Amino acid sequence: MKIIKWGILGTGSIAKAFADALKETEGELVAVASSTEQRAKEFCAPYGCKPIGGHHNLISMPEIDAIYVATPHTSHFELTAQCLKNKKAVLCEKPMTINATETMALIDLSRKNNTLLMEAFMYKIHPQTKKIMEIIQQKLNAPLDISAEFCFSVDVPETHRLVNRELGGGSILDIGCYPVSISRHAVGAANGKNFLNPISIEGKGELNSQEIDLNASAILTFEDKSVARIKSATNLSSESDVRITDGTNTILVNQPWHCGEFTDRKSQLKIIDKEGNEEEIDISTDKGIYALEIDHFSETFHTQATESSLIPHNDSHGNMIALDTWRKDLRVVYDEDRGERRKFPVISNKIPREILPTLKIPGIDKELSRLVFGCDNQSDTNHAFAMFDHFYMKGGNVFDTAYIYNNGKSDYYLGSWIESRNLREEVVILGKGAHTPDCEPDKIRPQLEETLNRMSSEYLDIYCLHRDNESLPVEGFIDTLNDLKEEGLIKVFGASNWSLKRFKQANNYALSNGKEPFTVLSNNFSLARMNNPVWPGCYSCSNDDYVEYLTDSQVAIFPWSSQARGFFLDSQEFSGLRHVADPNREEQERVWGSKENKERRKRCFELASKKSVAPIQLALSFVLNQKFPSFPLIGPRNFFETESSLEAIKIDLTADEISWLNLNSQTIK
Repeated sequence: MKIIKWGILGTGSIAKAFADALKETEGELVAVASSTEQRAKEFCAPYGCKPIGGHHNLISMPEIDAIYVATPHTSHFELTAQCLKNKKAVLCEKPMTINATETMALIDLSRKNNTLLMEAFMYKIHPQTKKIMEIIQQKLNAPLDISAEFCFSVDVPETHRLVNRELGGGSILDIGCYPVSISRHAVGAANGKNFLNPISIEGKGELNSQEIDLNASAILTFEDKSVARIKSATNLSSESDVRITDGTNTILVNQPWHCGEFTDRKSQLKIIDKEGNEEEIDISTDKGIYALEIDHFSETFHTQATESSLIPHNDSHGNMIALDTWRKDLRVVYDEDRGERRKFPVISNKIPREILPTLKIPGIDKELSRLVFGCDNQSDTNHAFAMFDHFYMKGGNVFDTAYIYNNGKSDYYLGSWIESRNLREEVVILGKGAHTPDCEPDKIRPQLEETLNRMSSEYLDIYCLHRDNESLPVEGFIDTLNDLKEEGLIKVFGASNWSLKRFKQANNYALSNGKEPFTVLSNNFSLARMNNPVWPGCYSCSNDDYVEYLTDSQVAIFPWSSQARGFFLDSQEFSGLRHVADPNREEQERVWGSKENKERRKRCFELASKKSVAPIQLALSFVLNQKFPSFPLIGPRNFFETESSLEAIKIDLTADEISWLNLNSQTIK
């Protein structure tokens, strides 16, 4: 088997621990890089490896197979990205990046370059952790009650990386990642999975003068009712142990993170039953924890896999989402969390922009991409900028927002991105306003003006009323929208969540009085028909009478929940903390759970298998392949969901296939 030739980026204590551990493995240390060659020389002297001045000079060395990234947190993303682009396998010290958006982008690069990427969570490789999870599966039942801490006290100046904002300092990122990780791992084990992500996190802590957390605590709540109480600190000491119980059996771990590394490679677990009887389990290893980590990485490398089975990509991504949420509760924010402040974008704009199929609609001079990016799932400007950049570079140019989305932040995120990229005349903005209880004609103008102010824009390309108020006549809505169009504040307008009867009434009034009618519609439309409203005041246009009207009139639709909010998903690999609008089991059954929809789902899976595509992609293709203009709204939270949706554009469905999927025929001709 080929000996892996290693390079190390960084010369700190963790880099030294790794270099020492390599001696216990089959790996060969070839070179070590530092920002200065002198520092690299001092580090390399005991190891006989080549010192390199400048990290990028090491990354480009052809003889190196794998690189251990051991630099401060803030450089992880840039250096790891460069490694992956140069086809260098990467073991990146935890946390993999400053935030989940950067982690998502690295995973994307790993997959696209077919190059191994693994986060260096060494405790997850150790037999002790494996034993803990085995005990949970054998002796504990969900829900679990977990307490986990990683706390120590050091007296360091505010320039030190542990407390320095510019170096990604703070206890949450440096050591809080461990109790978060083991909590997710333990709850996952209790449910027969590698990990589960919390559905909520409530955090608090103490900040220094740079507003970086010196200590922090949090309560993590999981869907199965498990609860984890966690803590991290760099200014407080504790036993830093872990306790996991289901009320009947309890696991106590006194060396959860170092796994006996500093006690002759021996550690001990205790199991205590409800009668107080104790069982002690001793664990020892022939190799140190870092050597075990290197061995696992090497085994994964030789299988040509892009991710570890013990620390898979979605585990690293989910852990970072949890850390982001914990930090934000304490208002610990780095420049890397702000898209407008980043030194360089998460997505490079130096690569050629791809081309997507487009259509034009009356009243707008621009071509519209067939898919529309829904702007209500972005956690901050960094996440928003990365997601918008990615969609735009993939060829998309239509964005959907609303006055109420994310308490107005969605308007701001989108406007800030458009302004920073100078793309106002390249993109199409669909905005919405006058949502219940403000669904009245006199509320339209002030909300529209506030949206434009948030976006720093002079107009919206498309404007839709977000709801209908059936207690009011249609005339007031049409008159107000015509005034705004004449003033140039909107180009075209339409309705969202209007019944067919009211939509027709509005257009009949407009046309009979020489006014502009609704020319677009943004109701729900999907392969699965909405049995009950997702939210109050919602309407679908999937019913046959609405479809006939749309076909005859050729009104363009911009349907929300075009993929029936996950009804056609087989699995959802990249799911972290839930978004407030995410569906749950109750909603799935209430909204989509009819006999007819279950048959549609069955047929969708069958046809998707024949076409070698994902069912969720086929369901979206159904919406795209209608006899009227359709621009489905998608709400991706990561690059993988965006790219999955974009693949649907490539799927052609015949009229017979559409009819069969929609239960209008028993067989496909």
